[in-house]
Amino acid sequence: TVRGSRWSCCRCLSLTFDYTMVSKSSASASLAKSVPAAQGGVEEKKRRKRRDRDKPKRAMSAYLVFLSRHRLAVQKSHPNWSVTDVTKELARRWKDVSDKERAECQHQSDEDKKRYYEQMADYVPLPDEKEEEAPIRYDKDGNRKRRKKDKNAPRKNRSAYIIWAAEYRDKNFRPKAAANAPVSFREQATELGQAWAMLSASARKKYDDAAAREAKEYAVKRDAYLEEKKKLAIAAREAKRERLLAEKRAWEATKAAAQKVKDDRKAERAALKDQRAKERSTVKKSNGAGGLPKTGKKRAEATSSDTMARIKAALVGVSNEAAWYKIVDKHANAPEKVNDAYKQFIANAKQTHFSADPKAFLVAVLGYDEAQQHLL
Repeated sequence: TVRGSRWSCCRCLSLTFDYTMVSKSSASASLAKSVPAAQGGVEEKKRRKRRDRDKPKRAMSAYLVFLSRHRLAVQKSHPNWSVTDVTKELARRWKDVSDKERAECQHQSDEDKKRYYEQMADYVPLPDEKEEEAPIRYDKDGNRKRRKKDKNAPRKNRSAYIIWAAEYRDKNFRPKAAANAPVSFREQATELGQAWAMLSASARKKYDDAAAREAKEYAVKRDAYLEEKKKLAIAAREAKRERLLAEKRAWEATKAAAQKVKDDRKAERAALKDQRAKERSTVKKSNGAGGLPKTGKKRAEATSSDTMARIKAALVGVSNEAAWYKIVDKHANAPEKVNDAYKQFIANAKQTHFSADPKAFLVAVLGYDEAQQHLL
């Protein structure tokens, strides 16, 4: 193994890099990413999904209700049985359970389902964790980059070596030390490493105590910061949950309103259909139980009288009795005109988006001025 020179970071850390091991580790990491798991590559572990404590507990089936009733008794009677043996025994009993107990378990299960659906109506799942976390970044070679440093987090504590190195640098290397010639960064790191290795335990104790004090102070600040950060995250998550719940309720209200409009239209069509059926039955009763004759001139007369009866029924409540006699006179002189106007009236009545108006029929037969005299 060939080891490189010792280097120091911006805070005077003296680190020893093993170039051979670093190259090997980076090569193996890139190979694991490029090779699929089926060919021996290392597959990244999936993060366990965060548990939502506010999510309603799922409803139990009748079988699970039966298990919860009898599991404790079976475990007491057979304390040496495993969980598998207990479950097998309960499954055998469930097959031979009485109809009465099965019905009780089913009733309890239905009540639990009702509770579950009521709670789920006001439940909104937690926001996706990927939305809250910073995206993973990769360099041009496909290696995963470090996450960006949190600028608001408290500064980490220094080690005993870092505290000693800062003091040693002030005395020997920096301009106020009045050094004869500038010392390179590599030479500083080498001299720091050698001087720290030669330092006695009693001399190190001062720096170890200072590092311990800084570690305690950092732990307090870190815990307080993490607690505050957690509270802010929970508040943001709850605010988002409330917003999603409001959107869900608004959508359900829109859905209910649309369904109400649909039901009202269906009821209107059903009422119109019943009204037409009543009109047909009224006309049929007025023509007698025998119905229409089958052939010849009698059939034409019966059809004509049937049409006139329907016209009379349509004009009831719209015009006075004199209008009906005017229609009869027009039909006697020009039956085609009256029949054509009535056919148009029937065609309009069959259209669901158009409500038939008997007044329009009266105007079509008598004319506007004369029809206005007879309208109620």
